[in-house]
Amino acid sequence: MSSVVILKWNPAISSYNFISFLGHIVENENEMNWSIWEYEKVHKGDEFFMLKVGCGINGIVMAGKLTSEPYVSGDWSGRGRKVYYCDFKAELMVNPATLPIIESSFLEDNVLGFEWYGGHSGAVLDEQQAQALRIIYDRYLRENASLFLDRQELIAKRELLNDQFFFSRKLVKALEGFKASQEGNQS
Repeated sequence: MSSVVILKWNPAISSYNFISFLGHIVENENEMNWSIWEYEKVHKGDEFFMLKVGCGINGIVMAGKLTSEPYVSGDWSGRGRKVYYCDFKAELMVNPATLPIIESSFLEDNVLGFEWYGGHSGAVLDEQQAQALRIIYDRYLRENASLFLDRQELIAKRELLNDQFFFSRKLVKALEGFKASQEGNQS
């Protein structure tokens, strides 16, 4: 089974700021790279969740898969350190200012033994933590499927700007299935 890697993002100190994040949502650019602390435990195909930390709302704002093995590249902070990165492709990006996210406080209470408010980016969850996060993420998608699809419809009609979210086609199909099963259960 693949590992679950937590990428941590603090827009206040990162070279990747909140405007860059919104730009990726608007442009549907979902291929990027990120620094990896536990690079020896990380492999192409692993799942990742990006955790926004720092000021404001903290929690998961992005999820997807790593698309490369770790590699060394220039230090994002400009301090000249040896930094490992992985390329990744996002399947979900959510603007925490406009839509619900899985908040760090909830993760802290339900996925024990991990630092959900700071620390190094690119840390790997143990198997128990990974399984708990997968269950929480699945529930989050199921509970918000109608909201996400309704917003997508308003964006398509141009009643809302799309600074809200990005979902891969695969994820949209899953959300549609979740919404249909919810509607079927209500009948």
